[in-house]
Amino acid sequence: MRRIFNQICQWRSWLVMPFATLWLLAGLVVAGPALATAVYELPPLRAGDPTWVVDKAEVLSRLNEGSISSKLEKLQRETGYEVRLVTIRRLDYGDTAKTYTDKVFETWFPTEDAQANQVLLILDNVTNDAGIRTGAGVKSLLTDEIAESVVSETLQVPLRQGDKYNQALLDASDRLVTV
Repeated sequence: MRRIFNQICQWRSWLVMPFATLWLLAGLVVAGPALATAVYELPPLRAGDPTWVVDKAEVLSRLNEGSISSKLEKLQRETGYEVRLVTIRRLDYGDTAKTYTDKVFETWFPTEDAQANQVLLILDNVTNDAGIRTGAGVKSLLTDEIAESVVSETLQVPLRQGDKYNQALLDASDRLVTV
């Protein structure tokens, strides 16, 4: 009886082992590149679209996402300036938050006219690095120095205090709306 049991266990291990190996390898191959968020994975946007927050990293609560969207929509109605906040899970190899933000900005707003009244803030939640890009029409109010201050101070302080993404993005959106 014991010999039969051992043969069955041996047979099972030979059957299970190849499937387990394939499953593990498939997970490594698929999950590796899938962790980075490529530009084409973001929804296509253009100037005037009513999408203000793209939370690919899923770090915002629905309540805060709605609150931020409402503020940014009101800003667009009253001033014509469009601010968009994007969170991603991971940057692609070789990208920085700044280069990734530039790529998305130029993809979403390919012409100077489309870029003029745009502000794009992107946060990578793995490194907590962020990039900001502003259009020419916004620079009179939101200078490059102020924009960098929004990223390095307003956004980063809550993140350094324990990955407080909701607070960081609420504070950043409030400051951008105020400016």
